[in-house]
Order: sequence, then C-alpha cells, then structure tokens
Amino acid sequence: MYRFLTSLYAVFCLSCLDSHQADAQTPIGQWSEHLPWRPAVAVTVKTDKIYCATSQGLFSITTGPDEEISRYSKVNGLHDIGISTIAANNDEILIAYRNSNIDLLSGNNSFNIPDLMRKQVAADKSIFCIFYQSNNAYLCTGLGVVVINTAVPEIAATYVIGSTGEYTPVYSLTSLNGSLYAATPEGIRTAVLNGNNPSDYRNWSSINQGLQQDTVQEIITFNNQLLCRQGNQLFRYANNTWTTWYSDAWNINNMDVRSGQLLLSEQQTGGAARVLILDAGANVVKTLQHQLLNAPLQTASTGNDIWIADSLQGLIRYKTADNSYTAVHPDAPASIITGSMLFAGNTLWATAGGVTSNWKATGNLNGYYTFSQGVWTQFDHKMVPLLDSTRDLITLSPDPAGQGAWLGSFGGGLVHVNPDASYTVYKQGFLPSAGNPAAYNVSGLATDAAGNLWIASYGASSNLLVKKPDNTWVSFRSPYVMTGNAISQLLTDDYGLVYMISPQSDGLYVLNHNNTLDNKNDDQWRQYRLGTDRGNLPSNDVYCLAKDKNGSVWVGTARGIAIINCPAQAAADGCNAILPVIQQDNFAGYLFQDEQVTSIAVDGANRKWVGTLNGAWLVSEDGEQILQQFNTDNSPLPDNHIYTIAIDPQTGEIYFATGKGLMSWHGTATEPAASMKQDSVLVFPNPVPHNYSGTIAIRGLIQNTRVKITDISGKMVFQTRAAGGQAIWNGMDYTGHRPQSGVYLVFAASETGGEHLVTKIVFIN
Repeated sequence: MYRFLTSLYAVFCLSCLDSHQADAQTPIGQWSEHLPWRPAVAVTVKTDKIYCATSQGLFSITTGPDEEISRYSKVNGLHDIGISTIAANNDEILIAYRNSNIDLLSGNNSFNIPDLMRKQVAADKSIFCIFYQSNNAYLCTGLGVVVINTAVPEIAATYVIGSTGEYTPVYSLTSLNGSLYAATPEGIRTAVLNGNNPSDYRNWSSINQGLQQDTVQEIITFNNQLLCRQGNQLFRYANNTWTTWYSDAWNINNMDVRSGQLLLSEQQTGGAARVLILDAGANVVKTLQHQLLNAPLQTASTGNDIWIADSLQGLIRYKTADNSYTAVHPDAPASIITGSMLFAGNTLWATAGGVTSNWKATGNLNGYYTFSQGVWTQFDHKMVPLLDSTRDLITLSPDPAGQGAWLGSFGGGLVHVNPDASYTVYKQGFLPSAGNPAAYNVSGLATDAAGNLWIASYGASSNLLVKKPDNTWVSFRSPYVMTGNAISQLLTDDYGLVYMISPQSDGLYVLNHNNTLDNKNDDQWRQYRLGTDRGNLPSNDVYCLAKDKNGSVWVGTARGIAIINCPAQAAADGCNAILPVIQQDNFAGYLFQDEQVTSIAVDGANRKWVGTLNGAWLVSEDGEQILQQFNTDNSPLPDNHIYTIAIDPQTGEIYFATGKGLMSWHGTATEPAASMKQDSVLVFPNPVPHNYSGTIAIRGLIQNTRVKITDISGKMVFQTRAAGGQAIWNGMDYTGHRPQSGVYLVFAASETGGEHLVTKIVFIN
C-alpha cells in the first residue's frame, strides 16, 4: 500500500488565497490557484466549517461573525484535481476524485491514499458517495464498497456484494441496528456489519419486497427508519416490505437529513429547481425556491443555515432567520477560461467562450473576466443583459485609443467595452458567415501602431477587416483560396504587417498593405505552409502566434515551432521560416517537433513560454535550450492542456489557462524599466525574515542591469544580471550560507554604466 503524507501547515497558512489575497504577493517560484468555483458537486460540514467541492477544487467557509473562505488545491496540500464527492467526520474530511484517488485531511496533515486509483481491475472504480461509521469510511464505488480505516489511514476491506459475486456498483450506503444497507442495480442489498464477513458476497441478501425490479439510486436512515429512492419515488421499509412514502412530479437529485427533517434536492426537466423540507410524516414543511437555485445536488446544515451545492450556480446559503439566499464562493473565475487572455495595464482580461474543434459555436454564456488588484470580476449575460446576444466571447484586444477594450463574439459580432462600463455591439461594417447569415463570427483581434483595429471575420467572404481611428472600415480578401474563408488569431508586427492563422489546415497568411489601407493595388500577400519551397512551416495546422522583442514572429503548429525572423520582408517570397534546433542531452531535434503548440508568450527577458497538450515549457530567447517544464506530475497544474498563457509585465506572474482551470506561477523575469529610479526599484521581501528561504527579487531595473550585493564594508556577497527588469537572488552568499543579520547594499548599474543606483536590503536571523 502506498500512502503520501503532506503537512497541512501550508494549507492553513497558504489556503487564505481568498479575499485577503489582494494585498499579498506570491513569492517568486511559487504557485497560486484561480480554479473555477462552478459547478459545485458536493457540500459537507466539519465542526465549524462548511466544505464545498467544485468540479476542480475545494473551499471552506468558517461560520460565525468572522467568516473566512479558505481554498485547497495541489498548491497547498491536495494531491489531485477533479473531485467527485466529499464527506466529513469529526475533525477529518475525506475527498474522492473522479480518477478514484483519495485524500484525507485530518488535523494539520493531508494523507493521500492512491490504492484504488492504481488497482488494476476490470470494473468501474468511480466513487459515488461516502458513508461514515465510527473510524471507517465506506466508499460506494462502481465495483462495490471500499472500506477505509481513517485512523491508519488505509484501505481495510473491499465488499463485492452482487448476488453472483460479480463486481456490482453501490450507489449509496447506510446502517441501522448493526446492519449495512446498500443501493445497487439489483435493488437493496443488506448484510450484518459485525459477525458475518461482509467481504463475502454470500453474506449479503436482497430486500426488495415492494420495489420494482430496477436500480435503487439512494438509501438513508431517517427517523430511525430506512428510506430509499427508486426513480422519483421514496419508499419506507417496515414489516419486511417497502411502501411508497413520498412522490411528486419532480426529479429528485438527492436526500439529506437535517435535525429530524428530510431535505430533497429536486429539479424539473429543463425547468425550475427547489429544495423541499419534509417532516417525519412526509409532509412538506417548507419549499426553498429562488432564482439562484438552478440544479441543486446536495445540502448541508449549520445552525439555522442551509447550504446548497448547485451544479450551475455553485454554493448557495439559505438563512432561515431572514429567508435570504446568497451565493458564496472564493475570489476566482466561475468557469474555465477557454478564450484569450492578455494584460492591459495592471488588469488581466480573459474571455470564457470557445468553439468546437471544427470551429462551431458552443453558445457559451460565461462572458469575460477581469483580474485587478487581486480581485476577479465576471461580466456575463446576467450582469450585462446585452451579452446574451454575444455568446462565445473568444478573443479580445485593448482599445488602441486607450478607451476600454474590444471583445470578439463567435456569432454575435464585435463588442466594445466603454470606459463608463457601457457596451456597444458592432455588426455593421462586415459580412456574416457565408455558411450562416445570422452569424457574425469575430475570431481574432489585433491593433497596430497606427491605432487601427484589425478583425478576423471567420467564414465571411471579406474575412479581414480594419476599423480605422476615424471609425471608417476597410475590408480585405486574400488572393489565395482559403478553405471556408477561415482565419482566426491575428498579429501585427513592428512594420505594420498583419499575420493571420487559417485554422482549416491552410497555414499562415501575411498581408503587407504598405500603409495604404484604402489602396488595394499595392497590397502584398504571402502564404506560409509545410515545405521548404512554401514557407517552411513544420505543419499546415497553425494554432498560435507571438512577436518577440527582436521583432521575430514565433509560429506554433501541430508539429512544433517556426520562427519568421525577417519581419520587414515576411510578405515577400524570399522570406522563409526557420525551425529552431534544440540540443537536449545527446539528442538534437527541431523545437517541439512532436508537440502541438497551443500558445506562446514572451516574458520580460525575451524568453518564450510555450503551451502544449502536455504542459508548459520555458525556452531560451533563441529557442535552443529548455529552461523549465511544468506538467501535472511535477507541478500543481490541474491539466496538461494549455489553452493560453499570459504574463503580467510588472510582476512576472505567468498565467496558465488549462482545460481544468487557471493557475499562475511567479516567474523570474519582468518587463525592463525605461529608466532606473530610486523610488521605483523594489527589493522584496525586505527585510528578509529569519524563516524565509525563498527567492529575493530586485525589480524595476532596465535591460541587462548588472547587480552586485555587498555587506556594509564592501565585501562581495553575490552578483548577477537582470532578466528583463528583475534580478533574483537565492539569499545565499558564494559559500552557500545565508548572510548574517545586518544591512546589505545593492548596487545596480546599466550595461553601459550610464545609469546606476544603490539600495539596501536587511537580513534578520
């Protein structure tokens, strides 16, 4: 048996990644999670805390006057991602994942129990629910009942309870008067808990008198009686038979017991939702129904409050004192970010829409998010009704005039977010998709130095548009035959050339309009495809573009990366892409030649962060060396599918939008400053606490600044160069020891020596 133990000291220190996070700064080399809090999948109570499991994370709420939200993930103690259910008992909480991995949070420790996940068995290992009895947790799984002794902790037994000895799913479990009762596809199965061996299927028997010969979804103990749910009917067991106890016309999702009352989470097919409170006589005592309730899955109670896990709206608290409903969630995006991300000033903008693999609309209504000063804000159709007609926001660009931002809807046209928080939707000026006259598909946006907004109109006959600063429009049509008139991501370079991806395996197109937008006669077009005589891309399937600080354009394809490093001539026939060769140990090959490159971002030191289907990579400025690599095995990344990467230019924080949520890592490079000023150079942490062993950063430097650190007498302690606008130090001198307590001098000088300054850093031991 394998078991991993993690100290939860970090959980209770770092888990305050909540509303207080705004004032905190993640240390260099550390991760932060921004995982979606919708949908909620389960809720439970442990002493004075409510725990809510979402599809990708876990958070808790401390009840009482000082309510506090704490978050748990692979960053601070958990061992996996994708929770299926949770349960609490005394001072511990058991977490079951969709891949059958298990975590136990007990006291200040986190135990991982991966045995079931690793078990090689020809049966469904899904964990449906957890039932606690003393120190044992009974997991209802697709192969039977798995018993965990949480005092050890370890798997103590497995009960295969099908009538023929075959693996049989158990959907729910309860106990009464010393016996276990299980809800299965064979109906209700029961066995004596102590005495007979419940691991032997022959010691289990069926009690189905009064039930249909069909699956029973749930069984509980209520008012010292057994209740089970078969379909949308509840049955009570008495006198060796089941009789109908309650039914209505609604679909029942779950039953929970609260202070002598039964709570039913119900939903109409495609319609309303509610929670019913029933007394011991099956009478409806109260009906909880509100616009926040859309798909209630489970309930829990603390005092007079009822907490509802809703699969569409997250965690909802109902206060009986004032009959109020409130959505409660951590400060994070509500959904997965599948569109574009970029920084405009100090704000991260992210779109939540998406398209299918063959570029069909999905109807995503999650709108877009902003992240500023540590606070996430969502703008969707509920907050902004106009966004109901602009679904699938997939691309964005800052307004070149500095007045708000532009958003592209795949189907609903172009959206301008005005500085006064009003919105304008544009459909005039460009044609709808040829295949769907009602669809105005904005698939890419970019701005240029002249203040023009370039727009990719997917599927339209004139599929490249430009909106000039005087609000006039010009349309372009490639002389090349484009499959489906399909173009997506756009990029403009330092010479005004426009690069456009054609996502129908048509490679990359480049337009040189020669700075005469209204004169099409001098336009120059070029197509880049696979083959040395056709542009030299490694594949015709292009997924992303990025311009580096040298003006070169990096192209991410289905088979690695190409670099167009003759940008002024990229639309001319003489310019071909080059394929960077990387040396790794004794192997030399083309950069990411076996990887689908989904995103490329350039950091302050001109290094490239590359997103793939197998994680994220940091490569050197020239692409000839891999510097770092993150995936689900060696980092808290929740998923290896990287949709997009964005970098905070001021802090160096790298944001990875993955298939299961957003994570960020505090990188080592920032954008270089235009000049060094005493009041803008920041050393942090400063002072350096005695228990700090992380990286120390000197930020606000110009490119390639030389940094020397000495003691007060002038003895050299450390020296380095800035990566972009930031120099880092591991806090050790040349002998590998931490400096003594005292004041140390930081000398920073530009490469030419024309700019220099001196600042201080204090060590406390």
